[in-house]
Amino acid sequence: MKLPVKYAPVTLKVPSNKEGEPISLYYVGCKELNHDKPLCWHILTSEPILNAKDAEQILDYYEKRWLIEEFHKAWKTGGTHVEDLRMQSKDNLEKMVVILAFIAVRVHQLRYVGLNRPEAEKQSCEKLLSPLAWKLLWSKQEKTKPPRQAPSIYWAYINLGKLAGWHDSKRNGRVGWERLWEGWFKLQIILEGYLLAKSLEM
Repeated sequence: MKLPVKYAPVTLKVPSNKEGEPISLYYVGCKELNHDKPLCWHILTSEPILNAKDAEQILDYYEKRWLIEEFHKAWKTGGTHVEDLRMQSKDNLEKMVVILAFIAVRVHQLRYVGLNRPEAEKQSCEKLLSPLAWKLLWSKQEKTKPPRQAPSIYWAYINLGKLAGWHDSKRNGRVGWERLWEGWFKLQIILEGYLLAKSLEM
């Protein structure tokens, strides 16, 4: 679908009852054609828009805004619950926030790919899980010796959900954020326990 794209520099004036300087921004807009109820985007940005390619890049960023929203679900409300952290010091809090952000990115990647089953079944889970991690997950879930070849990302996505007690009751194959995070966390506990047990054998 091709859309007409408009762009122009604009200046936002300060309201008459306020003090301050005008703000220089750039406007980018697009609108669906030949549609009864066309979608229309009007975006203001501080990024310089010098040509149509720049404008299209801004629209592309905006189109992907839902990925940021999904990341915040993984990081805050539905996943790691970073906002629930209670630490004694600012330094410790900052360290935990960063650690959980990295975990949220990994869980987000897993769910993003996992929701696209045809694509997820083509990719090895070793893109997101270490060889030891997926083998432990396999042993826990399949109750058999792990195969030589790593299973797919889709397998890992579904089985991390199952590890946290998820059942596909709606028959849509969609593991929610909370179950996926719980499954990831449980797998890390299993992995840590395994490594501890191996260290005691020495």
